[in-house]
Amino acid sequence: MKRVLLIVFVLIGLGVVAGSGVAGAESLWQYGRIVAVKKSVTTSTKAWVVNTPLDEERTQYTISVHVQDRIIVGNYEISTTQSEPPPEWTPGSAVKLEVSGDSLYLRSATGSLRLHITQRKTAGPMQAVTAEEKKRLSELDAQQSLQSMTGFSKAGEDKAAAPEPVPPPQPPPPAPSTGTVTVRSTPFLSEVFVDGDSMGYTPAKIALGPGKHSFRVEKPGYKAWAKEMTITVGSELTLDATLEKQ
Repeated sequence: MKRVLLIVFVLIGLGVVAGSGVAGAESLWQYGRIVAVKKSVTTSTKAWVVNTPLDEERTQYTISVHVQDRIIVGNYEISTTQSEPPPEWTPGSAVKLEVSGDSLYLRSATGSLRLHITQRKTAGPMQAVTAEEKKRLSELDAQQSLQSMTGFSKAGEDKAAAPEPVPPPQPPPPAPSTGTVTVRSTPFLSEVFVDGDSMGYTPAKIALGPGKHSFRVEKPGYKAWAKEMTITVGSELTLDATLEKQ
């Protein structure tokens, strides 16, 4: 009888631990890889002075990140607290990330950002982060005890980010496992779908695994444009889509 009760208590304990692990799975720092970084600029008239418009320019970045078996897409606007993403954040770059509600926190040895999540979708397994990449990212862990979210407050108030250490000399990047496709369109800012999944708006540079992929470009008021293309590892291709008005 005692043995039966002991087994029951152990199973209950394992269930509690497993449940808490699932609930908090998205609150832990994880390794990820940049899939794409896209920039869009919009101009709007802020005011008129003597029949002269005062235009305001807004710059937005959309960043896709591959983590485990999914891709998370988020965006943010350039502001006094958040600048442009580091130029080293190219497709395949390793970063650390944390998902908290609809916020995506990204950081590497050269920069940190907070984004608003706009899309989550399933994907194939992420290319494993190498020991050298983990070593470069591990220096960020020492800062966690001094500053939460590397200068970001989850309560909604941005704080100045702590100075980033000077990165050590970078070793050669790992051999690529994907190819890239740059999609441009006329008209500008058309939505791009790859294999049925939205990948943002043109112009877009997309990293894809080898094989055949279907591309579709759409914009309200225009006929959809579609094409199939075979991607090879290391390839750099360009698609120019011209949409006809309906």
